[in-house]
Amino acid sequence: MSGALPRVIERPARLTVSAIVPTKDRAALLEVAVRALLAQSVPLDELIVVDQSGDDTGRRRVRALVAELPAARRPRLDYVLDSRITGAASARNVGLDRASGDILLCCDDDVVADPRVVDHLLAHYRSAPECAGLAPVITNYSPPGRIRRLHHWLFERGPFRDERQPVYWFWRSYLAPTRVPVRMFTGAMMSFRRTALGGLRHDARYRGASVGEDIDLCWTLGHRGARLAIATDARIVHNRAPRPDTRPEEAQIAAWGFLYQKHLPKTFTTRLAFAWYIAGVFVSAAINAVTNRTPAPLRSAMAGMRALRTNYAGSTFLAPPVDQRRNRVS
Repeated sequence: MSGALPRVIERPARLTVSAIVPTKDRAALLEVAVRALLAQSVPLDELIVVDQSGDDTGRRRVRALVAELPAARRPRLDYVLDSRITGAASARNVGLDRASGDILLCCDDDVVADPRVVDHLLAHYRSAPECAGLAPVITNYSPPGRIRRLHHWLFERGPFRDERQPVYWFWRSYLAPTRVPVRMFTGAMMSFRRTALGGLRHDARYRGASVGEDIDLCWTLGHRGARLAIATDARIVHNRAPRPDTRPEEAQIAAWGFLYQKHLPKTFTTRLAFAWYIAGVFVSAAINAVTNRTPAPLRSAMAGMRALRTNYAGSTFLAPPVDQRRNRVS
């Protein structure tokens, strides 16, 4: 009889998941988003909703959805209702501070997740321990026409190239599940290892219906050496609820300007790339102005330039920096 000890096969530790959902005055959308999260093939461990609404309609609906689940599939619900919180970035920060899961999954209230999103993301986290963050593919972003794609290719160079969009546009071309390395996520749904994120949060200057706070967080992680990727077999639909009725040119210039000023070295190459990006916004604005017979696109682009010159004073989504020494806005 052999005296050899039986081989013990160690199974990887189970990763727990905290889902964080910011919302404001969109109880119907919130209900749909939460229903999809609760229907995941791998149950959530924790659901944190940060609600900035003026009433508790959303809270009542979410509590009812959670109560309907069998006890074994019921996540711990942490519902924060506070109308003093302003914007998705601030709301996500509140949720991140309260979350306890190994994987922190941020999901907007206008997203409908495929039932296996969490399952697929967790599989990638287990097989790629070097990944600090993963995001799913958005399957309902239609590719723009050839002229628009040519504009993107021509004017969005270097760090201003948005590598996320082609993955969304052509997600069907990925025949096998894979991870596409990226420098940035879309805030619709993004996930991070809690150990990689640590105490990092969205920049407190982002407020309201902010633009670029998702990229800002990812670039900060990237500066720390973190690896990010889009998992092509994890899929969501982003129903993109309407934003405030404003032209996009101002936000395009101001948001990328903030990222440029905060994150990029001011080399000749980056200065040229940023100037070229702004030129592209103005070219597009001019074409739209002529086509639609209105100066509004050009006025919006000029407002973006004004935001850069005034350090975002008057911006709807970026607060001016505070001079702590003088206790005033600089």
